[in-house]
Amino acid sequence: GHGSSHFGPRTSFLCPIPEDMARLLFAVAALVVGAAVATAHTTSPSICGDDPTYVSDCNHPDLGSCGNACCVLEVSLPAAPTEVYSRLKDVLSSGMDGTFEYITGGDPSPKDDLRPYKIDQPKPFQFIVQGRHNAPQYNGENGDILDFNIAALGSGSSLRMFSLSRVHGALGDAGQNFKTLSFLLKNMQFPISTDFTIVHGCGKAIGVPRAVV
Repeated sequence: GHGSSHFGPRTSFLCPIPEDMARLLFAVAALVVGAAVATAHTTSPSICGDDPTYVSDCNHPDLGSCGNACCVLEVSLPAAPTEVYSRLKDVLSSGMDGTFEYITGGDPSPKDDLRPYKIDQPKPFQFIVQGRHNAPQYNGENGDILDFNIAALGSGSSLRMFSLSRVHGALGDAGQNFKTLSFLLKNMQFPISTDFTIVHGCGKAIGVPRAVV
């Protein structure tokens, strides 16, 4: 046509690329694509992700402690139960990194406030709370179940925290249940040390079952 007769074949304008340069360009392109994929798969800060080795607080992987993987922690807090409850409910309701939920409702719908029942044994329980933690693959009804109770402890409180891998067949959690509870506790922003008690699961050795007589 008119264009090719005037300018000649389009390929005549392309200069051959030296082999070394071609390899360099290919390597750069691969890095760019890899970075784009990594960015697309960046997870929320409360999630251990595909490589938990490099994520903080994912170092307590559990296998089957509650049938499925689970983690139970207990921590003492220097605040009254009402303050602990308020902060816990607030951080769950806020979603934090978009993965947490505060759960209520049902029929009947029990209240979080246990104080009217005047429970004093085995602990002076004051509040009970439920939440959910969602991950990209497991969310909604398959999101991890979070349960909490708050008891009076001197002038402060005792907070028991529980996370269970909800989806069926989740024998292992790659450290996620502990990570979830640790992340939530840090976001409650109490001036506490990193000391806590692992009550059950969280990678703690499972004892040999004994028959109950």
